Amino acid sequence: MSRALIIGDKDTVAAKTREGLALSMDPKDLIFKGLIPGMDVVGEKFRRNEYYVPQVLLSARAMYAGLDLLKPLITAAAKGDDYHGIVVIGTAQG
Repeated sequence: MSRALIIGDKDTVAAKTREGLALSMDPKDLIFKGLIPGMDVVGEKFRRNEYYVPQVLLSARAMYAGLDLLKPLITAAAKGDDYHGIVVIGTAQG
């Protein structure tokens, strides 16, 4: 999943997310062990001038492809005991 996210392949990220859910993986694990590490690599490549804004945006769109599938599950789980708040993720334009 992380490799697909790094190259900005949103279809593969969505497919891997669905695959993980089909294997009963915890949505939090998919985020913290798949999506976030991939975006960490993208951020590091951006800092080293290996990636530019278009590549970062493609990776961000790929991440949202996974998050959109996980969001309903996370929202349902958020009503449980371990709810700590809301995370807002966004991209600046302009």
